Amino acid sequence: MEAFRDHHGIPHARAASVEGAFRAQGHIAALDRGLQMEYVRRKAMGTWSEVVGSRALTDDTFSRRVGLAAAARLSYEALSDQTKAVFTAYAEGVNAALPESLADCDLPEAPAPWEPWHSVAVYLGRHVGMGSMAHKLFRTALLPVAPAEVVWRVRANARDELMVVPTGAVHRVDVEGPPQSHGEKVREWLNGLAEVETVAASADPAAGSNNWVVSGAHTASGRPLLAGDPHRPFETPGPYWQNHVSCDAFDAIGLSFPGVPGFPHFGHNAYVAWGITHGMADDQDLYVENLDRLERRTEVIKVRDADPVRITVHTSPRGGVVVQDDSANTGLALRWTGIAEPDRTLDCLLPMLTTTTVAELDEVMRGWAVPVDHLMMADVHGAIGYRLRGRVPHRDEANSWAAVPGWEAQYAWQGWVPFDDMPAASDPEEGLLVSANNRPSADTTPYVAHDYAGPARATRILQLLREGVASGEPMDRAAMERIHGDVASLTARDFIASLEHVKADEGSRRSQLLELLRAWDGTMGLGSIAATVYTEARRELLSTVPLPDSSASHASLLTHQQRTGTLWLSFQALLAGARTGDEAIFGPWSDAVGQALDRTAERLDEEIGPDIEDWTWGRLHQCRFTALLPGVPAVAGRPLPGDNETVRAAGLHGIETTAATSGSVARYAFDLGDWENSGWVVPEQSQEWYAARLVPMHFDWEVIERIGTPIALGAPADLEDARRR
Repeated sequence: MEAFRDHHGIPHARAASVEGAFRAQGHIAALDRGLQMEYVRRKAMGTWSEVVGSRALTDDTFSRRVGLAAAARLSYEALSDQTKAVFTAYAEGVNAALPESLADCDLPEAPAPWEPWHSVAVYLGRHVGMGSMAHKLFRTALLPVAPAEVVWRVRANARDELMVVPTGAVHRVDVEGPPQSHGEKVREWLNGLAEVETVAASADPAAGSNNWVVSGAHTASGRPLLAGDPHRPFETPGPYWQNHVSCDAFDAIGLSFPGVPGFPHFGHNAYVAWGITHGMADDQDLYVENLDRLERRTEVIKVRDADPVRITVHTSPRGGVVVQDDSANTGLALRWTGIAEPDRTLDCLLPMLTTTTVAELDEVMRGWAVPVDHLMMADVHGAIGYRLRGRVPHRDEANSWAAVPGWEAQYAWQGWVPFDDMPAASDPEEGLLVSANNRPSADTTPYVAHDYAGPARATRILQLLREGVASGEPMDRAAMERIHGDVASLTARDFIASLEHVKADEGSRRSQLLELLRAWDGTMGLGSIAATVYTEARRELLSTVPLPDSSASHASLLTHQQRTGTLWLSFQALLAGARTGDEAIFGPWSDAVGQALDRTAERLDEEIGPDIEDWTWGRLHQCRFTALLPGVPAVAGRPLPGDNETVRAAGLHGIETTAATSGSVARYAFDLGDWENSGWVVPEQSQEWYAARLVPMHFDWEVIERIGTPIALGAPADLEDARRR
């Protein structure tokens, strides 16, 4: 085995055997991200409180009640012998480096040896919060206390939507939601559930991504380009680790989860490239359970610098109870495809690396279950393709709306949507494929989901690609970088177009703001004053949406952030409805906007000052990273252009704060005409990341040997010791 670091510190390792390659990957992962690996392992097993104290109790409780550790053990045992050999080799590499990597860290005890199944636990822990639980918890909380037609409108995609396939298709889907009477059913099933002990706090409605692929007909090399960027909360360290692993069987490079071998979501080998966005599929259900009918046990969570905490864990045949109210004898159990039965998704990791065509990679995806992703693919032979990969259960329509009773058989899962029925495309005539968490197709059979991202980002990417094609200028990596950095908001442009009939007295503050907005092009640049006014007016409008707050009985199921986060992201759809005359949410639109602008002026005058020139977007929209690990400082925050709906995602929970707290946690562009022309970036490469530029993604071993600095992987005897642990 040998390994090098390039100019940006990115590791490149190679070995003769498959096992040697993954042993090297595990070793370097532990060197680079050892404390993060300890964090994600402990978080999945519900023991991070032992390191950082009570601030981790909610997450630890959630992981234990879901049963992530037990599910990971079962899934590991179900994996093929070939996959187990990969995970064993990876663990050997980790154990050769982890003790030294963590020697100076503030841990309560020496790290336990890394076991192969721990990687499965890390993988499940990374994805349990990305399912449909958040949307269903939102509707479960509000349907009993608010009109169904209002609750149903609060979805980002409740409007005309751009489909992933066929490219450019626009349709309105899911017009009809639950009947008004369904709220009464949910109220009855919940049996007074209100004083919840814990809420499924891992749910993150802001998770998203962009990706796109361009056929060689439109590129400088004559071969495809595949690009994109995953969006997650801004955290330090980030979720993805750049690395390159090679052996006699494959040569592959991409973004890995520290603690998990391979490149499950973003990468390429010598022949094929792949990248994903979150598919937003409905892969989780909430079941109402009577607590006294369930298995229960007590677990003790050790808490640093505090007394241990005892929790009760209830388990039903549907899954672990994640929300419970002992006084009502009622809880909500989570059923998720990742733990409903032993999951063999990770059997796909090695075969992905040895594929030579898009068709081969697509076939490997038959075994993929978790998560459900929009997978874009391209190969050096010129093929491009798309697949919604992953498993979605068949079940009753009511399951798709909100929690359902676990004791009634009609709501049980009834098998899986067949792989061949999932949306897919191959070599579209236009030579373009785009996804940004939008609806995969207009087909409602098979059912995949109700809740997707609004169409703004996907529509803008397709606009930019079509403009590139129309220009006649072949596209290259630089063209992909320009798309990565685009901050034009189509939602803002829709808002500007809605202002035609808003009235204002001449010379009034409202008149001044209207003039500013009507002259704006919707670009969320740092120096834009209109961007600030638009965002604040959006906040004021959403504050009037007729939804009960947490003081209402079942609305207390939601954390304040879950309620306001979902509401903020729904603005695309609520705005589209208002523009077509729907007054159910805001009343007469022109009046609502005028009043919102009045309140916006008052707020900004008070918080910033009366000089409108001071109201720049860069002043309010500062990037905020959260430091996850003790002793590891967060990436420094700076002003950031864009917002939730721009291609350059810089998401905010805008009802609460204008800080950018989520967005692009990596960017990549794969050039299948010359791999050395590819590029990527993560937030730790802060100068390039803030500038929306990519750093070189070296793949040629002659280049790597020439520019690289060798990495010491330890003596063979050290690795033998690791194998014996």
